[in-house]
Amino acid sequence: MKKFLTAATCLVFLGLLVHGATSVQQTKTGDRKLDSLLGKINKRAEAEPDVFIRQLSQKHNIPEEEIRQAKERHSLSYGDTYMATAISRISKRPIGVVAEEYKQNQGKGWGVMAMNMGIKPGSSEFKQMKANARGSVDHMKTTAKAKKRQQKQEIKREREFDRKIKAEAQGKGQGKDKKK
Repeated sequence: MKKFLTAATCLVFLGLLVHGATSVQQTKTGDRKLDSLLGKINKRAEAEPDVFIRQLSQKHNIPEEEIRQAKERHSLSYGDTYMATAISRISKRPIGVVAEEYKQNQGKGWGVMAMNMGIKPGSSEFKQMKANARGSVDHMKTTAKAKKRQQKQEIKREREFDRKIKAEAQGKGQGKDKKK
């Protein structure tokens, strides 16, 4: 029994250790609100990656293809992609360079990266980055709601069309029966 309890305790500890290691992979900036927004960006962009990339491209005036290449080449999450894009625009450096530097110094996080590129915490640029992250989350919410509404309308139209066809088929079938 004692060995069983020891083994169970070790398994629980190992599970907590693995869970802690996976949660460390979240995008970190040193600002709790921005980290929370980046977590939401990760979640929402998973569902609509093309919408997210298009929005980043338009907002930061960086071609979609450059953003996609940086994301894929450096294995960035969507939150990391947002930060690389935002820092790229503010620092006037190519997104690929920003992403490369981040990957080389990944343990330090985006807050340190931003400071190294001249964006100080609490500065107007940092506040703008935060506001844009909030705007990005809100935009993705709105887009998701609009898409859901459109899907519901399409389903409603299809059902109405199916009912119409079914009613016509039943009407024609009854007419044939009456003639016999």
